[in-house]
Amino acid sequence: MKTEVKIITKRELSFSKVTYYSLRFEGEKQTELEKFYERYQETYSESVYYLKFWIAQIGEKFGANTRYFRTEDNAFALPPPSKELQYINFRTPKKGMSLRLYCIVLSPEIVILVNGGIKESDATRDSPTCWESFMFTSNIASQIKQMITLGNLQIEGRTLKRSNSFKLTYKK
Repeated sequence: MKTEVKIITKRELSFSKVTYYSLRFEGEKQTELEKFYERYQETYSESVYYLKFWIAQIGEKFGANTRYFRTEDNAFALPPPSKELQYINFRTPKKGMSLRLYCIVLSPEIVILVNGGIKESDATRDSPTCWESFMFTSNIASQIKQMITLGNLQIEGRTLKRSNSFKLTYKK
């Protein structure tokens, strides 16, 4: 059975250059981003801190230029590619960054932060938690692009304007 998915904004995800949104399944209290943080905060605290730092850097300083994200088909992921890390003076976690946070970059001012997992191999499909989050993010990104094409979702600066016909669904 398909469940409706809502696009959610929170004040703490609004920065001077980027407004971040997240997704929440109908009937659930937590967004996908909150679930991600809750799942990995204890075991991967340094990586979670680094992802939050990078989200803030993009939001306040750089804007959501796709070069700051790892491109994976029609979805994106954080942390940024290694070549982009030279632009900031920030120490990466000692364990490396095996934690991935999937997102949908809609414009230089709007990003939807979704969920993620542990990247255990070179191929995302060979990393179970990453693959599940990637497939969900990719599916929602396709739906959003279709909604934009149909005029049911409009991007106005850092705001998403939804028509009454706007609806996202996903089979859990």
